[in-house]
Amino acid sequence: MAGRSYGGVSATERVATRRASLLESCRTVIGRDGVAAVTVEAVCGESALGKRYFYESFPARDDLLLAVADDFYDGLLARMRATIEGVDESARAPVVVEALMAALGSDERLARLYVESPGTPVLAARRHRAIDDYTRFVATEVLPGAPRGARAKARRLLATRLLVAGTTELVADWLAGEAEGRPADVVAAITALGAAAAQA
Repeated sequence: MAGRSYGGVSATERVATRRASLLESCRTVIGRDGVAAVTVEAVCGESALGKRYFYESFPARDDLLLAVADDFYDGLLARMRATIEGVDESARAPVVVEALMAALGSDERLARLYVESPGTPVLAARRHRAIDDYTRFVATEVLPGAPRGARAKARRLLATRLLVAGTTELVADWLAGEAEGRPADVVAAITALGAAAAQA
């Protein structure tokens, strides 16, 4: 019977638990074998759940990948907002970049998702959306000074978009071993660009 509890666990709770297991298994497959290796079969095998449970939570593989990406980008933005609470606006840029580096450096599965996203249409589109979200966040909450007038605001947004998009590519290249430098060097380079964007 739909909705029946077993062992004190409701049907809704069981669905949520299985969904969380599928998300975690997807991250594991990505970290071990890459985004291209994510299939319904691979994720079900990793989670020890049947396909019917997969389709209970996700209509298709792309929906699972999108859910994993949503968790990552939304969680990272929340983490960045938390890190700048009480921080003077003149010091926020390096704090935000350090939060990005820490998040990616602490979980190679998410780092691989970040690096390989352009190769999968649904993830490439999600990363593009994330750039929009992070551009607004950086322009209004991170960079010092509030531009006055429509033209100044437009310039701030353009410069910030360049900064965010460039940061996305630089960090992805650095994680993939295609850009040299220590983490501190990456933070310093991006922070310097942030200072220039604030003056745009």
